Amino acid sequence: MIKPFFSIIIPTLNEEKFLPSLLEDLDNQTFAKELFEVIHVDGKSEDQTVNEAQKFADKINLTTITAEKRNVAFQRNLGGENAKGKWLVFMDADDRLPAYFLDGVKYQLAKNPETDIFTTWSEPKNVTSLEGSITRILNLGIELYNSSGKPSAFGAMIGVKKVHFNHVQFDETQKFMEDTFFVQSVCDNGGTFKIFKEPRYVFSLRRFEKEGTLKFVSNGVLLQLKYLQGNDFKDEESYKMVGGSYYDQISPSLFRNVISQVKKMPMQKLKLTRKILQTINDELGV
Repeated sequence: MIKPFFSIIIPTLNEEKFLPSLLEDLDNQTFAKELFEVIHVDGKSEDQTVNEAQKFADKINLTTITAEKRNVAFQRNLGGENAKGKWLVFMDADDRLPAYFLDGVKYQLAKNPETDIFTTWSEPKNVTSLEGSITRILNLGIELYNSSGKPSAFGAMIGVKKVHFNHVQFDETQKFMEDTFFVQSVCDNGGTFKIFKEPRYVFSLRRFEKEGTLKFVSNGVLLQLKYLQGNDFKDEESYKMVGGSYYDQISPSLFRNVISQVKKMPMQKLKLTRKILQTINDELGV
């Protein structure tokens, strides 16, 4: 039996609406089907997520695992532990992929053989000025963090060598930004991080669509401010994982005094924050 090159790991909870589209995109990949597997890790969904996934069982090499715990980091780790591929690629159920995506990633890895962990730029689903601006902010944000020595990525798209995952996994105690802490941990353990501008995946803006521009942006900025001060998110009390049926958001009360936080920041981190805020201002005028 051929060992897969990629293991695509998708954690889900109540994602009957979005998961089928991603699985269809994986079914339509130009990359040889025998060279990738899909590991779907479900958190005991209360809708038809698992049934929808099983419709693809005869189309792609798909395994569904039921996790005993509803925790995205736990589910990613469980998927990774069961993966057979050389590369683990963590995706979210609401991602969308062009048909050439896996071929494009393999090409980038061949061009950059020193890579141990990676992410890719995203692109908007709809060609509108607002969605384009949000997507540019996301792409430039991870570039800014990486250039400042604080590698970062969205859990919607993280690829890592299985040999590194065997030593470093997602921190299940982090309530937010567990994806960024994972990337940092791999790098702290000698891994080389790369950001590929191509190929691009479609990053879902459904949280933005639900909450509106200002809340979406302000919540993100507040999280980054706390992160840049060296804090983690192990003790946050407001987190509740409810999955695709409702897009849980952080309570602004967790980070009320933004100005005081900024004033406490070292100059280097303050400069980085200013760059991020200026990028947001330039793109959205908020």
